Amino acid sequence: MVSFDNIDHDWLLKMLGQRIEDRAFLGLIRKWLKAGILETDGQVISPVTGTPQGGVVSAVLANIYLHYVLDLWFERIVKPRCDGDVLLMRYADDYVCCFQYHRDLKKVRRVMGKRLGKFNLELSHEKTRVIKFSRFETRNNRSFVFLGFEFRWSLSRKNKPLVKMRTAKPKFRTALAALTKWIKIERHTSDMVEIMEGLSAKLLGHFNYYGVSGNMEMLSAFNHHARRLVFKWLNRRSQRKSYNWNGYNELLKHFEIPQPRIIGYWS
Repeated sequence: MVSFDNIDHDWLLKMLGQRIEDRAFLGLIRKWLKAGILETDGQVISPVTGTPQGGVVSAVLANIYLHYVLDLWFERIVKPRCDGDVLLMRYADDYVCCFQYHRDLKKVRRVMGKRLGKFNLELSHEKTRVIKFSRFETRNNRSFVFLGFEFRWSLSRKNKPLVKMRTAKPKFRTALAALTKWIKIERHTSDMVEIMEGLSAKLLGHFNYYGVSGNMEMLSAFNHHARRLVFKWLNRRSQRKSYNWNGYNELLKHFEIPQPRIIGYWS
């Protein structure tokens, strides 16, 4: 993983210039990048690098930046110089590099720092590691986390090796913490219809993202904890207990709160 805080404005504008000929538009982007940040003490800080925090185009510009820094470099420079198959999977600043041979990995590790440094970027050493991830070692318990999923080699029901995905435990805890924070606020400010509609939307969003084949156990666990959390905090709206489990389950059925479901399958 790399940090977007140090994106070089001059390099970014050169990259944009590869596809955009409108100089006035490029000038507008430069002004936007240089726009000052108003601090709480009233001081205005003019950024030298990076993209404005919370800016609507920040993620797009950062993605373009890494497209030139990493994606094209891997395709045009790294792959032709490697002896085996090489694959780069990237989303925003999070990426995974796969190498068939360890010698190719060693080559790229030697030059990766220089490549990122040329564009004023650096690796996050806390989130960077090297593992052997092979279908021939399904019992070594090695795994990696990417985009909120834990990837691990395992065996299918037919005893064939396959990669299994499940919700990463840190993301699981973060999602429950966010749900707890939400219901603590909503139980005082919203009526029951709004609360149930909100719960339905949050569960549906979670199931739609994490609902991949092999992840039903984690989906069911999230569903179980989420429903218990809402039950707990709804009963704290007043000094009297508002619901028992039978009444609460009937409420969930009435509002058609979604159940865990798998929507994506490995081929």
